[in-house]
Amino acid sequence: MFSDSENERLFVIDYEQEVVKVIDTQSGKTCMILDEASYPVYCSFSTKYIIVSDFWGHKIDFYNRDDMTFSHSIETKKGPAFSIVNGDLLYFVSHREYFLQVLDIQRRGVFQEFELTGRVPKFYFYDSLVILPYYDNYHTWSRDYELEDSVGIINISSLFQWNIEGLVKKPLNVLRLDEGHYVISGYLDHGIYEITWGSMEARLLIEWSGHSHIMDMELFGDCILVGSMSEEELLIYDYKKNKLQRAPSAKGILDIDHYDDKYIFLLSNFDEKLQVLSSDFSLIGEYPVGQYPIKMLIEKDYCYVLSMDSAEITVFKIDGD
Repeated sequence: MFSDSENERLFVIDYEQEVVKVIDTQSGKTCMILDEASYPVYCSFSTKYIIVSDFWGHKIDFYNRDDMTFSHSIETKKGPAFSIVNGDLLYFVSHREYFLQVLDIQRRGVFQEFELTGRVPKFYFYDSLVILPYYDNYHTWSRDYELEDSVGIINISSLFQWNIEGLVKKPLNVLRLDEGHYVISGYLDHGIYEITWGSMEARLLIEWSGHSHIMDMELFGDCILVGSMSEEELLIYDYKKNKLQRAPSAKGILDIDHYDDKYIFLLSNFDEKLQVLSSDFSLIGEYPVGQYPIKMLIEKDYCYVLSMDSAEITVFKIDGD
């Protein structure tokens, strides 16, 4: 699920019908279907275009953002997926061939590519750095590293590329604390690692017992919030005070978000509910959602929860007071 808040639309990938459905947030109804891709997997937005990654078509499709009509397609490496728009450029990774490619949106062509050493399900763009977690770096069954590298980094300004060797176990989430200072944690980790400018290594920032299967991390003030798919708790790490605390939560937390500095939202995949915490991490509400929720988005004063098995979006109005 992807949001175009400017035009009050949600874009939802329907994997069964292999199309992208456009939902008008005012009416709550499907207003358009984007069907040029043979297997759409990701959407992003430039000033002019809706951009859809066609995984099996090995191309990127462009639709006009104003009226959602199809414009054109551009061929790519095999298996294009996650993408980020930065100005007039589209950065995207491919999974059948391991590359980060850079596409000039206005000139309609790929002009730069960087070979990667593994699959990157999502990446991050901070301070002219592209940070690429190699999720398949760790064998869960043999408890050994499959890839030598766990994180790839590319300086887009200098075009310098380097890798950080295996430390993070199935890395997935990267947060920016401040310029040149980032933290990363993996799905099977029991801690958070730190990456800084001027260093080609990651170092352990904080470690804990238990609490693994991490699907999401979120910044909230000076705290890093860490959910778990396996434990019924939320970890709260104050990185300035180096203080770790725990708060009860539902099981199967796969998405964390917040509303201003007032509320924290936790989406439980196992319990199929949305939890709302106050700024002091106390539970103030629980709300049922659809069957097998997989994604949460907060836009303006609304929270949208997409549930895959019941094929529905649950909408919550946030009371800012």
